[in-house]
Amino acid sequence: MSKYRILTDDAKCTGCLRCQLACSQAYQKSFNPSAARVRVDFLGVDCAIRFTEECVACGLCADNCLYGALEKSAEGGA
Repeated sequence: MSKYRILTDDAKCTGCLRCQLACSQAYQKSFNPSAARVRVDFLGVDCAIRFTEECVACGLCADNCLYGALEKSAEGGA
């Protein structure tokens, strides 16, 4: 898969976990957010997005983000 630069905007994250479900399905063959390479941490009513060391920046999480909290750009691009 192509590598991207994944941009995050925690303020736009609703905590829907679509990113984690897509990632876990692609890499673990199960809908299991705890197995995803992207993490959404809940901080009261706010969310914080982070990536594990296993993340390969494939962009699948950004493709499945409906709220613009995750966006991808070509590596080395703007």
